[in-house]
Amino acid sequence: MTTLQEEIIAEVTARATRLDAVPDVRMVAISLGYTFVELDNGIMGVCFTPRSDSGPCAHYSGAGALSEKPLLALCPLMQSSHPLERSVGVAAVNALSHSIMAQDPDQYRFSEKDFLDLLLFDPDESNKVGMVGHIGPFISFLKKRADSLVVVDDNPDLKIGVMEKGPVITRDVNALKNADIVIITGSSAAVGGFDAALDAAQSARFIGVVGPSAGWLPQPAFRRGVHAVAATKITDLVGARRTILEGGGTPQFIEYGQKYTLIPG
Repeated sequence: MTTLQEEIIAEVTARATRLDAVPDVRMVAISLGYTFVELDNGIMGVCFTPRSDSGPCAHYSGAGALSEKPLLALCPLMQSSHPLERSVGVAAVNALSHSIMAQDPDQYRFSEKDFLDLLLFDPDESNKVGMVGHIGPFISFLKKRADSLVVVDDNPDLKIGVMEKGPVITRDVNALKNADIVIITGSSAAVGGFDAALDAAQSARFIGVVGPSAGWLPQPAFRRGVHAVAATKITDLVGARRTILEGGGTPQFIEYGQKYTLIPG
């Protein structure tokens, strides 16, 4: 069975043939918080930068050559075993995806509701929530509405167990098997474990993917049972580029983009 990453790469590669021209890569940067691929058509794709186990002087041996590669050569890096290379691949896929959506926007259904408003909380049903990746701004909203909240995250700074005034933290993706609502961070495409999360969430009545890293074409995720894909389109390249290069994360560069949510249609 193919992975979701393989299906996303195949989707953007096939749809890129319908573009008037595949844009050239202007710049690639791997910064502390986020990685970006900037194109000559004014579109930028971003992705969370995963932690690297490389030595302190050699984080990525291919540095210096990425910007010279064609965009379609960067996209397959989404499947790379190297975490930093994988983040470049996701950012490239996102940049190409936004280029495709910009040329043919009528092929995609944009929700008029915010992502959180799409979550199917039901007062007459169980409302157990599982989240892959700790999304801090969502916690208070979910705690008010969920019967229980478990977060699957391998960040060593998050201790396993019950957080004070927060969710249950675990490393075990199988904790999603009892969840009714599942939220997966877009960065899972870079960190890994996306397919395992979808497999574990088979009984969920709602599965959503959210985050700046989830800017890829949504059809492969929809075919896997995902109900919404929410991401961010960068609208101010200068501001986003400067902020990311200075080590900023989502709270810092999000003002230079526009959030959107795609739903099946």
